[in-house]
Amino acid sequence: MESPKPELTHIGERIRATLEAELDPTVDLRAARAQLLERVAVRNMTARERPGIYAGVLRWAAVKRGRVLALAGALALAAALVVWVRMPISFQVETSGARVSGRLGDVIEATETTPVQLRFSEGSSISVDAGGRVRVLAAEPKGARVLVESGGLDVSIVHRRRRATRWSFEAGPFRVQVTGTKFHVAWSPQDQTFVLGTKEGSVVVSGPCLPEPRAVGAGGNVRLSCASTTLAALESAPAPVARPTAETPTESTSPIEKEAPTSAAWRQLLAAGRLADGLRAAERANFARVCRTANQKELLTLADAARLSGRSARAIEALSILRKRFPGSTDAATAAFALGRITFEKRGAYAEAVRWFATYLDEQPNGPLMGDAVGRLMEARHGAGDRQGARADAERYLRRFPEGPYASEARTMLSE
Repeated sequence: MESPKPELTHIGERIRATLEAELDPTVDLRAARAQLLERVAVRNMTARERPGIYAGVLRWAAVKRGRVLALAGALALAAALVVWVRMPISFQVETSGARVSGRLGDVIEATETTPVQLRFSEGSSISVDAGGRVRVLAAEPKGARVLVESGGLDVSIVHRRRRATRWSFEAGPFRVQVTGTKFHVAWSPQDQTFVLGTKEGSVVVSGPCLPEPRAVGAGGNVRLSCASTTLAALESAPAPVARPTAETPTESTSPIEKEAPTSAAWRQLLAAGRLADGLRAAERANFARVCRTANQKELLTLADAARLSGRSARAIEALSILRKRFPGSTDAATAAFALGRITFEKRGAYAEAVRWFATYLDEQPNGPLMGDAVGRLMEARHGAGDRQGARADAERYLRRFPEGPYASEARTMLSE
């Protein structure tokens, strides 16, 4: 009788080829044992019985292959979901019934009669009041960073319970940190006035003239101007923000921009809230010389203008000079925070960002940016691979700010 060994070898090779994608080693062991038992059974069978058992083995292999393919499909779907979750949110700009895709950094300006709507992919929305100007500076899976150049916004941010939500709005020297809420924010560069009114939820407002970040709950209204360093609660809704009039010089007709690049030019432009123009004027007047003569607040404003224009090197230059010229000052500590922010956001240099955020906290342990510094320090340590340090920062943050904008992320790190 012909030996069944060649046929068994052929079947074994087919089974191994079918099961080579199997991921669970215990399944491989069971499969090998089953093959061995089948081979023993086949040796003990007559030639007439063998085709049936061969067919059974092949059916078993086909079933296993189906399971493997199903598992591979599930893994591919899971990978696609991970990619989708990590994608930054996008937005569309809608005006007069027309919608176009929004681009980061572009100026979005409403006419004097028609507001503009910004609709974000995760459900949040921003309505720019007539005459207002904004830019969406950055977008990430958790939210976006929005610059209010002038005018008012009606904001509705969707709070996602299972995912950290973090939005921030910058208006002049002020910053609004948001998780999920509805509020109105306005900024007037002409008189340097910031106005905020919350409708639902709460936000946290910080700025150089606030002793510490201030939480503003539903129904709360504040008006703030660092020019006069006064903060007052408002009894009614936020006052309208002054709009540019027909007599207000435009960017193309401004007499300031046409004059010689003297120190007065960049100072006037920055004071008027025209940061990009002020930065250009400072560069025409020799940026290094300007930084050597500017005061602390002007250096911070120049750095902000450079950062918001994507000129990180200029921002770092202004901030570094500020720290050398005015060591130990509150503004020098603020410069350290800003340096940490730039190295983290623009360069991904997490270890360097850790050093700068830690420097701010050493110099201003109870400063107005303390909460934001601890939250960002936590993120920077995590990015640098210091999980233990990040967990310590997360605990520190939650002790002080259990409902703060970094609280959800801190809890996630502590649960890992």
